[in-house]
Amino acid sequence: MNKSFYILLFILASAFTKAQTNLVYNGDFEMYDTCPVIVSQPGDPQLETCLGWKSPTEATSDYYNVCATSIVGVPANGFGYQYPYSGNAYCGIFIEYVAPPYSTYGYWFEYLQGGITNPLKSGYEYEFSCRVVMCDLGVDYALSKFGAAFTSNAISKTDGKPFSGVTPQILNSAANYLTDTLDWMEIKGKFIAQGGEQYITLGFFSDTMNLDTLKMPALAFDPNHFITYYFVDACRLVETGKIQNTSNVFTPNGDGQNDLFSIVGLQKDEKVVVFNRWGIKVAEFSGENIGWDGRTTSGERCSEGVYYYLVKKHKEESSQKGFIQLVR
Repeated sequence: MNKSFYILLFILASAFTKAQTNLVYNGDFEMYDTCPVIVSQPGDPQLETCLGWKSPTEATSDYYNVCATSIVGVPANGFGYQYPYSGNAYCGIFIEYVAPPYSTYGYWFEYLQGGITNPLKSGYEYEFSCRVVMCDLGVDYALSKFGAAFTSNAISKTDGKPFSGVTPQILNSAANYLTDTLDWMEIKGKFIAQGGEQYITLGFFSDTMNLDTLKMPALAFDPNHFITYYFVDACRLVETGKIQNTSNVFTPNGDGQNDLFSIVGLQKDEKVVVFNRWGIKVAEFSGENIGWDGRTTSGERCSEGVYYYLVKKHKEESSQKGFIQLVR
Protein backbone atom coordinates (compact mmCIF):
# COMPACT_ATOMS: atom_id res chain seq x y z
CA MET A 1 0.00 0.00 0.00
CA ASN A 2 1.27 3.47 -0.90
CA LYS A 3 2.03 5.24 2.39
CA SER A 4 2.18 8.64 0.70
CA PHE A 5 -1.56 8.36 0.09
CA TYR A 6 -2.23 8.16 3.84
CA ILE A 7 0.22 10.97 4.51
CA LEU A 8 -1.73 13.14 2.06
CA LEU A 9 -5.01 12.27 3.78
CA PHE A 10 -3.51 13.19 7.14
CA ILE A 11 -2.31 16.55 5.84
CA LEU A 12 -5.69 17.33 4.31
CA ALA A 13 -7.52 16.31 7.48
CA SER A 14 -5.21 18.45 9.59
CA ALA A 15 -5.70 21.45 7.34
CA PHE A 16 -9.48 21.02 7.45
CA THR A 17 -9.48 20.73 11.24
CA LYS A 18 -7.39 23.89 11.55
CA ALA A 19 -9.69 25.81 9.22
CA GLN A 20 -12.75 24.65 11.16
CA THR A 21 -11.53 25.73 14.63
CA ASN A 22 -14.38 27.20 16.66
CA LEU A 23 -13.58 30.85 17.37
CA VAL A 24 -16.28 31.34 20.04
CA TYR A 25 -14.71 30.90 23.46
CA ASN A 26 -16.60 28.23 25.42
CA GLY A 27 -19.26 28.24 22.72
CA ASP A 28 -20.88 25.07 24.05
CA PHE A 29 -21.05 26.50 27.63
CA GLU A 30 -19.39 23.39 29.05
CA MET A 31 -16.64 25.15 31.04
CA TYR A 32 -17.59 26.72 34.38
CA ASP A 33 -15.89 27.73 37.61
CA THR A 34 -18.72 26.92 40.01
CA CYS A 35 -22.02 25.15 39.57
CA PRO A 36 -25.02 27.51 39.18
CA VAL A 37 -27.50 27.37 42.05
CA ILE A 38 -30.36 29.61 40.90
CA VAL A 39 -31.51 31.72 37.96
CA SER A 40 -29.63 35.00 37.65
CA GLN A 41 -30.89 37.95 39.67
CA PRO A 42 -29.88 41.62 39.67
CA GLY A 43 -26.71 41.64 41.76
CA ASP A 44 -26.29 37.86 41.43
CA PRO A 45 -25.32 37.09 37.78
CA GLN A 46 -25.21 33.29 37.93
CA LEU A 47 -24.55 33.30 34.16
CA GLU A 48 -21.00 34.38 34.97
CA THR A 49 -20.28 30.99 36.52
CA CYS A 50 -20.05 29.91 32.87
CA LEU A 51 -16.55 30.87 31.79
CA GLY A 52 -16.34 33.72 29.29
CA TRP A 53 -20.04 34.66 29.28
CA LYS A 54 -22.00 37.50 30.82
CA SER A 55 -25.13 39.58 30.38
CA PRO A 56 -24.43 42.89 28.59
CA THR A 57 -27.51 44.59 30.06
CA GLU A 58 -29.38 44.85 33.35
CA ALA A 59 -31.46 41.86 32.19
CA THR A 60 -30.25 38.63 33.80
CA SER A 61 -29.59 35.67 31.49
CA ASP A 62 -29.28 32.22 33.02
CA TYR A 63 -26.94 29.21 33.07
CA TYR A 64 -28.04 25.56 33.25
CA ASN A 65 -25.84 22.55 33.96
CA VAL A 66 -26.26 18.90 34.91
CA CYS A 67 -24.18 19.64 38.00
CA ALA A 68 -27.09 21.67 39.41
CA THR A 69 -29.94 20.05 41.30
CA SER A 70 -32.17 23.11 41.64
CA ILE A 71 -34.17 25.35 39.32
CA VAL A 72 -31.18 25.52 36.93
CA GLY A 73 -30.65 21.78 36.53
CA VAL A 74 -30.53 19.72 33.33
CA PRO A 75 -32.73 18.31 31.91
CA ALA A 76 -35.40 19.33 34.46
CA ASN A 77 -35.42 22.98 35.53
CA GLY A 78 -37.69 25.89 36.36
CA PHE A 79 -38.60 26.52 32.72
CA GLY A 80 -39.30 22.99 31.56
CA TYR A 81 -37.56 19.77 30.61
CA GLN A 82 -34.80 19.96 27.99
CA TYR A 83 -31.63 17.99 27.28
CA PRO A 84 -28.66 19.96 25.88
CA TYR A 85 -28.06 19.89 22.14
CA SER A 86 -24.66 18.46 23.11
CA GLY A 87 -22.67 18.08 26.30
CA ASN A 88 -24.00 18.95 29.76
CA ALA A 89 -25.00 22.60 29.71
CA TYR A 90 -26.82 25.45 27.98
CA CYS A 91 -27.90 29.03 28.66
CA GLY A 92 -31.31 30.68 28.78
CA ILE A 93 -32.79 34.06 27.90
CA PHE A 94 -36.10 35.49 29.10
CA ILE A 95 -38.24 38.08 27.28
CA GLU A 96 -41.17 39.81 28.96
CA TYR A 97 -43.55 42.71 28.43
CA VAL A 98 -45.67 44.31 31.13
CA ALA A 99 -47.91 47.16 29.99
CA PRO A 100 -48.78 50.30 31.96
CA PRO A 101 -50.32 50.84 34.44
CA TYR A 102 -49.24 47.42 35.70
CA SER A 103 -45.61 48.43 35.24
CA THR A 104 -43.67 51.41 33.94
CA TYR A 105 -40.83 49.22 32.74
CA GLY A 106 -42.30 47.72 29.56
CA TYR A 107 -39.94 45.30 27.82
CA TRP A 108 -37.29 43.05 29.38
CA PHE A 109 -34.90 41.43 26.87
CA GLU A 110 -32.06 39.17 28.02
CA TYR A 111 -28.88 38.64 25.98
CA LEU A 112 -25.71 36.57 26.13
CA GLN A 113 -22.28 38.09 25.48
CA GLY A 114 -19.06 36.14 24.97
CA GLY A 115 -15.61 36.46 23.48
CA ILE A 116 -13.86 35.53 20.23
CA THR A 117 -10.56 33.70 20.69
CA ASN A 118 -8.85 35.72 17.94
CA PRO A 119 -9.94 39.07 16.45
CA LEU A 120 -11.69 38.56 13.12
CA LYS A 121 -9.77 39.46 9.97
CA SER A 122 -10.92 42.14 7.56
CA GLY A 123 -12.18 40.80 4.25
CA TYR A 124 -12.56 37.23 5.50
CA GLU A 125 -15.78 35.26 5.40
CA TYR A 126 -17.02 33.57 8.58
CA GLU A 127 -19.89 31.21 9.27
CA PHE A 128 -21.79 31.29 12.56
CA SER A 129 -24.24 28.72 13.87
CA CYS A 130 -25.99 27.95 17.14
CA ARG A 131 -29.01 26.07 18.39
CA VAL A 132 -32.09 27.44 20.15
CA VAL A 133 -35.25 25.83 21.53
CA MET A 134 -38.26 27.38 23.20
CA CYS A 135 -38.99 26.23 26.73
CA ASP A 136 -42.10 24.10 27.19
CA LEU A 137 -43.46 25.77 30.31
CA GLY A 138 -45.61 28.89 30.59
CA VAL A 139 -44.69 30.86 27.45
CA ASP A 140 -47.17 33.11 25.68
CA TYR A 141 -45.56 33.66 22.30
CA ALA A 142 -42.68 32.89 19.96
CA LEU A 143 -40.12 35.25 18.47
CA SER A 144 -38.26 35.05 15.17
CA LYS A 145 -35.45 37.61 15.11
CA PHE A 146 -32.76 35.76 17.02
CA GLY A 147 -29.37 37.08 15.96
CA ALA A 148 -25.65 37.31 16.61
CA ALA A 149 -23.86 40.66 16.64
CA PHE A 150 -20.06 40.70 16.30
CA THR A 151 -18.35 43.87 17.54
CA SER A 152 -14.84 45.15 18.19
CA ASN A 153 -15.84 46.47 21.62
CA ALA A 154 -18.24 44.95 24.12
CA ILE A 155 -21.67 46.53 23.75
CA SER A 156 -23.72 47.15 26.88
CA LYS A 157 -26.79 48.88 28.33
CA THR A 158 -27.70 50.02 31.82
CA ASP A 159 -31.30 48.83 31.49
CA GLY A 160 -33.04 45.65 30.40
CA LYS A 161 -34.68 46.97 27.28
CA PRO A 162 -33.73 45.55 23.85
CA PHE A 163 -30.71 46.83 21.95
CA SER A 164 -31.50 49.55 19.46
CA GLY A 165 -29.10 50.73 16.79
CA VAL A 166 -27.29 47.38 16.76
CA THR A 167 -27.39 45.48 13.47
CA PRO A 168 -26.47 41.80 13.93
CA GLN A 169 -24.46 40.17 11.15
CA ILE A 170 -26.53 36.99 11.58
CA LEU A 171 -30.30 37.30 11.96
CA ASN A 172 -32.95 34.62 11.71
CA SER A 173 -35.67 35.31 9.16
CA ALA A 174 -38.57 37.38 10.48
CA ALA A 175 -40.95 34.84 8.94
CA ASN A 176 -39.30 31.87 10.67
CA TYR A 177 -40.88 31.93 14.12
CA LEU A 178 -38.96 29.77 16.57
CA THR A 179 -41.80 27.69 17.95
CA ASP A 180 -40.28 24.25 18.56
CA THR A 181 -40.19 23.16 22.20
CA LEU A 182 -38.79 19.68 21.49
CA ASP A 183 -36.01 19.84 18.90
CA TRP A 184 -33.15 22.33 18.87
CA MET A 185 -33.53 24.71 15.91
CA GLU A 186 -30.43 25.86 14.01
CA ILE A 187 -29.57 29.53 13.49
CA LYS A 188 -26.92 29.79 10.78
CA GLY A 189 -25.41 32.31 8.41
CA LYS A 190 -22.27 33.81 6.84
CA PHE A 191 -20.82 37.31 6.90
CA ILE A 192 -17.71 39.26 5.90
CA ALA A 193 -15.74 40.66 8.84
CA GLN A 194 -14.83 44.33 8.98
CA GLY A 195 -11.79 43.32 11.03
CA GLY A 196 -11.07 43.42 14.75
CA GLU A 197 -14.36 41.95 15.99
CA GLN A 198 -13.70 40.34 19.40
CA TYR A 199 -17.14 40.01 21.02
CA ILE A 200 -20.36 38.19 20.22
CA THR A 201 -23.78 39.20 21.55
CA LEU A 202 -26.69 36.77 21.19
CA GLY A 203 -30.39 37.38 21.60
CA PHE A 204 -33.51 38.72 19.96
CA PHE A 205 -33.11 41.92 17.99
CA SER A 206 -36.84 42.57 17.61
CA ASP A 207 -38.80 45.64 16.65
CA THR A 208 -40.79 46.31 19.81
CA MET A 209 -42.72 49.13 18.13
CA ASN A 210 -44.69 46.58 16.14
CA LEU A 211 -46.11 43.49 17.84
CA ASP A 212 -46.52 41.82 14.45
CA THR A 213 -42.94 40.67 15.04
CA LEU A 214 -44.38 38.31 17.66
CA LYS A 215 -46.29 35.17 16.78
CA MET A 216 -49.16 34.58 19.20
CA PRO A 217 -50.30 31.03 19.97
CA ALA A 218 -53.89 29.86 19.69
CA LEU A 219 -54.47 30.12 23.47
CA ALA A 220 -55.87 33.27 25.05
CA PHE A 221 -53.39 36.13 24.96
CA ASP A 222 -53.12 38.91 27.52
CA PRO A 223 -51.85 42.05 25.74
CA ASN A 224 -50.87 43.57 29.08
CA HIS A 225 -48.41 40.88 30.11
CA PHE A 226 -46.68 38.18 28.11
CA ILE A 227 -43.44 36.21 28.34
CA THR A 228 -41.29 33.79 26.42
CA TYR A 229 -38.08 31.89 27.17
CA TYR A 230 -35.43 30.23 24.99
CA PHE A 231 -32.50 27.94 25.68
CA VAL A 232 -29.29 28.46 23.65
CA ASP A 233 -26.51 25.95 22.96
CA ALA A 234 -23.67 24.97 20.60
CA CYS A 235 -22.43 28.38 19.41
CA ARG A 236 -19.84 28.00 16.67
CA LEU A 237 -17.90 30.45 14.48
CA VAL A 238 -15.48 29.26 11.80
CA GLU A 239 -13.45 30.95 9.10
CA THR A 240 -14.53 29.76 5.66
CA GLY A 241 -11.88 31.49 3.55
CA LYS A 242 -10.66 34.83 2.33
CA ILE A 243 -12.88 36.96 0.15
CA GLN A 244 -11.18 38.64 -2.80
CA ASN A 245 -11.78 42.21 -1.73
CA THR A 246 -9.93 44.26 -4.33
CA SER A 247 -10.43 45.96 -7.66
CA ASN A 248 -9.12 44.03 -10.67
CA VAL A 249 -7.96 47.25 -12.37
CA PHE A 250 -5.31 49.66 -11.11
CA THR A 251 -3.61 52.68 -12.64
CA PRO A 252 -0.08 53.30 -11.27
CA ASN A 253 0.35 56.70 -12.95
CA GLY A 254 1.25 58.72 -9.86
CA ASP A 255 -1.98 60.72 -9.64
CA GLY A 256 -2.65 59.49 -6.10
CA GLN A 257 -5.72 57.50 -7.08
CA ASN A 258 -5.69 53.71 -7.45
CA ASP A 259 -1.89 53.73 -7.78
CA LEU A 260 -1.42 50.46 -5.89
CA PHE A 261 -2.71 46.93 -6.22
CA SER A 262 -3.41 45.63 -2.71
CA ILE A 263 -5.54 42.99 -0.99
CA VAL A 264 -7.60 43.89 2.07
CA GLY A 265 -6.88 41.71 5.08
CA LEU A 266 -3.49 40.38 3.93
CA GLN A 267 -1.66 38.88 6.90
CA LYS A 268 2.00 39.29 7.82
CA ASP A 269 2.77 35.65 7.02
CA GLU A 270 1.20 35.92 3.54
CA LYS A 271 2.78 37.16 0.35
CA VAL A 272 1.40 38.02 -3.08
CA VAL A 273 3.36 36.89 -6.15
CA VAL A 274 2.59 38.63 -9.45
CA PHE A 275 3.19 37.02 -12.87
CA ASN A 276 2.88 38.35 -16.41
CA ARG A 277 0.86 36.62 -19.10
CA TRP A 278 3.78 34.30 -19.94
CA GLY A 279 4.03 33.07 -16.36
CA ILE A 280 7.18 35.01 -15.51
CA LYS A 281 7.35 36.38 -11.98
CA VAL A 282 7.59 40.18 -12.09
CA ALA A 283 6.96 41.25 -8.47
CA GLU A 284 5.87 40.24 -5.01
CA PHE A 285 4.80 41.89 -1.78
CA SER A 286 3.81 40.67 1.67
CA GLY A 287 1.34 41.59 4.38
CA GLU A 288 3.96 43.93 5.82
CA ASN A 289 4.00 46.03 2.63
CA ILE A 290 1.32 48.29 1.21
CA GLY A 291 0.98 46.68 -2.22
CA TRP A 292 2.33 46.56 -5.78
CA ASP A 293 3.18 49.84 -7.51
CA GLY A 294 3.31 48.41 -11.05
CA ARG A 295 7.08 47.96 -11.13
CA THR A 296 9.26 44.86 -11.27
CA THR A 297 11.45 43.79 -8.37
CA SER A 298 14.32 45.63 -10.11
CA GLY A 299 12.29 48.87 -10.27
CA GLU A 300 11.35 48.83 -13.96
CA ARG A 301 7.87 49.98 -15.01
CA CYS A 302 5.66 47.12 -16.16
CA SER A 303 3.75 47.56 -19.37
CA GLU A 304 -0.01 47.72 -19.59
CA GLY A 305 -1.81 44.43 -19.67
CA VAL A 306 -3.22 41.58 -17.60
CA TYR A 307 -1.19 40.10 -14.75
CA TYR A 308 -1.92 37.13 -12.52
CA TYR A 309 -1.33 36.81 -8.80
CA LEU A 310 -1.19 34.12 -6.13
CA VAL A 311 -1.54 34.64 -2.38
CA LYS A 312 0.68 32.24 -0.44
CA LYS A 313 1.49 31.44 3.14
CA HIS A 314 4.86 30.08 4.26
CA LYS A 315 5.19 26.42 3.18
CA GLU A 316 1.57 26.31 2.03
CA GLU A 317 -0.13 26.20 -1.34
CA SER A 318 -1.81 29.32 -2.68
CA SER A 319 -4.93 30.29 -0.74
CA GLN A 320 -6.20 32.79 -3.29
CA LYS A 321 -5.57 33.65 -6.92
CA GLY A 322 -6.86 36.06 -9.50
CA PHE A 323 -5.93 38.57 -12.16
CA ILE A 324 -5.22 42.27 -12.24
CA GLN A 325 -5.27 44.64 -15.19
CA LEU A 326 -2.59 47.34 -15.21
CA VAL A 327 -3.60 50.54 -17.03
CA ARG A 328 -1.21 53.48 -17.45
